[in-house]
Amino acid sequence: MKYSVNPLCFCSWVLLSVCHSIPVLDDKVKNDAKLLVQTTIIRIQKHTSELKVSPNIIISGLDVIPASPPLDGLRSVDETLDIFHLILSKLPMDNVDQILADVFNIQVIIKALARSINCELPESRNTSNLQNFLQNNSMFHITIGNVALDRLQKYLHKLFINFHELGKC
Repeated sequence: MKYSVNPLCFCSWVLLSVCHSIPVLDDKVKNDAKLLVQTTIIRIQKHTSELKVSPNIIISGLDVIPASPPLDGLRSVDETLDIFHLILSKLPMDNVDQILADVFNIQVIIKALARSINCELPESRNTSNLQNFLQNNSMFHITIGNVALDRLQKYLHKLFINFHELGKC
């Protein structure tokens, strides 16, 4: 017995199965990202519980650290995480390597989700004001670091709650 397969039917079947699996993949990626966000929040809580500094402390220029940025889409999330990553990587703080790696990995997931909806994210951003602030206030690195971690934790909590809404660029 000889079976013939119509190439058009075969291609349609393959495309249907691939197209049908994309939302499942996005859901899995989003669930993995939510788990990583939750894990990062716990790590920040553990880190900041050891040395509490009031997040309301007044240092001129702390407005360069995002206090309550909106979740306008994947682009704004990537930009905000980029700022927090830069702050934490420039400050000489102990025991933040894993938090830095988590933030980086969340960014990788955000970039993957952006690519899945054809959203182009900027490669680089102008961070000269932030870098100048960090350099000029390096003697306050513990305070700045703790304020940054507190704000990052609040942002990640908001991201965790609203992750399902990140379907736009």
